[in-house]
Amino acid sequence: MAAWAAVSLSRTAIPCLRALGPGARFALPHVPPASHTDPPGCSPALGRTLHLTTVVPAGHNKWSKVRHIKGPKDTERSRIFSKLCLSIRLAVKEGGPNPELNNNLANILEVCRSKHMPKSTIEASLKMEKTKGVYLLYEGRGPGGSSLLIEALSNSGSKCHSDIKHILNKNGGMMAEGARHSFDKKGVIVVGVEDKEKKAVDLERALELAIEAGAEDVKETEDEEEKNIFKFICDPSSLHEVRKKLDFLGLCPVSCTLEFIPNTKVQLADPDLELAAHLIQALGSHEDVIQVYDNIE
Repeated sequence: MAAWAAVSLSRTAIPCLRALGPGARFALPHVPPASHTDPPGCSPALGRTLHLTTVVPAGHNKWSKVRHIKGPKDTERSRIFSKLCLSIRLAVKEGGPNPELNNNLANILEVCRSKHMPKSTIEASLKMEKTKGVYLLYEGRGPGGSSLLIEALSNSGSKCHSDIKHILNKNGGMMAEGARHSFDKKGVIVVGVEDKEKKAVDLERALELAIEAGAEDVKETEDEEEKNIFKFICDPSSLHEVRKKLDFLGLCPVSCTLEFIPNTKVQLADPDLELAAHLIQALGSHEDVIQVYDNIE
């Protein structure tokens, strides 16, 4: 599992966290006020919890490595651009082609620029018909009982449905209602591991900034190009506010989007991990698929 931190909103947690050291799991439940026997600075905050797991560094668990089955670099780059084009089309369909009036589109264009996507490709996607394509969200089960959500934008819903069903069945999965309940839709701000002054930001510092900015969680993980990043997770309604605060606090937000985050996770045996990786790669390679979400730990 990529290192992650589920963040409380209590500043008193940080001194306690430093005292407990890496890998600490710390809870601040409803309890009476601190007594004279409590450590200085560690008095509990009512109704607040903090969980921090740093045992496994980002990108070093089996799933994070197995899931990224890399092809040639140019092919992978082309795949990323293809998915970004779909995201642009969906954003235009939902909010119009003007990024000044469409925050979601503005965020996606920022991601495109960070990935060095050609300007001509971006402009071509922006000019596509606003009503072209239907947004689809498929629920599925993968190997080992894992849950999958598949986002797609297609000109033919029936063909896309048939293709996705075929890919699932061929690779150890199946269409299944109820998978959606394993995920919550959240705001996600992706941030680099260096601040604006080019200083490295560690997980403990990211945790402090998450609390200050009003985020719920912060996860240390890797992007598609295997670069270390932080993902700050928040309520969808506070996405842009949290992003602005993180920027004000000196971090370098790369993107902010709405994503499906698993609320329950499953551990898979090695054979199922391999099958799941191939399944997700096959789904992600479909021309209509924007994003595949899983709840694999």
